[in-house]
Amino acid sequence: MRKNLFVDFHRMGLIVRYSPRKIPTDPLSGQRVKFVSLSDQGIRLIEAEAIDEQFYIFSSGVDRLLGGFINILLRLLRDPDFKLKHIEIYEFMFFASAIGTQTSFNIGSERCVELIKSYRSLSRTQRRATLETLEVELRPENYKGDKTSQRDFHNWRNKAEQIYYILDQTVYFEVRDKTLYLRREKVRSFSQKMRYFQQHRVSRTPGFELHHVVPLGWSESEEQFKLFDDWKNMVCISAFEHAKITQNRNRNVVMTADEENILLSDYSENQVYLTNRETILYDSGKQPTMLEYNKQLLEVVD
Repeated sequence: MRKNLFVDFHRMGLIVRYSPRKIPTDPLSGQRVKFVSLSDQGIRLIEAEAIDEQFYIFSSGVDRLLGGFINILLRLLRDPDFKLKHIEIYEFMFFASAIGTQTSFNIGSERCVELIKSYRSLSRTQRRATLETLEVELRPENYKGDKTSQRDFHNWRNKAEQIYYILDQTVYFEVRDKTLYLRREKVRSFSQKMRYFQQHRVSRTPGFELHHVVPLGWSESEEQFKLFDDWKNMVCISAFEHAKITQNRNRNVVMTADEENILLSDYSENQVYLTNRETILYDSGKQPTMLEYNKQLLEVVD
């Protein structure tokens, strides 16, 4: 529990761990830990009266633990143009887990969907042959480096299964037969994204993706989810800029403006500059409305 669960709970923001000198430690570091206490978030989880509220608070912690991955999966499963009703474990391993990574395998949402559909078009025999080939090729002895570099196919699958187990504990997803589904029909609502295009008088464009500035995975109640899932909290940005935000764990939530352009930052030096009609598609006339709404949402999450 101390070496595994406490580490996850700390990264979820539910507890605080301290050094032998009772100094708070970094949840991502390997510092020596001697003491632990509940965080304010952990207390809120315990004191929440409704099971639905507990689910949301816990889910927001899972989103922190997984580096914002809840939002990626919600985007894949909610977008009616993608037509993905589920994501099987190997589809997650091979394609979905590559979205927004800081590796040479980094892909965007649209490319991920293309690859998933191509994989599904294979016959059962072809899929089995693909898995057998990967199991042979991805063996530790075929690679140089430390244990991380030498993790084999079975380690990869075990990690994916652990993530699916965690996602199954959230308010958003359920896992059946190692396949991920949306848990609630209401999460399927896509009307606000359609309103974005109507309000800004723009169309869906290849190479651009709709992004929630304040992530849906940060919701701590159904009411907050509805607030975050609003066209005023969305931007249609280039896949390249979107990848930057994803790699920063969706923490670029502060919206400011530079004339017609938008700047998204994370309370620090990590900034993504969005140039109107080049890396963001929107009506600059709606800028005051978006900035004010962002300010209101940040007051909610603070």
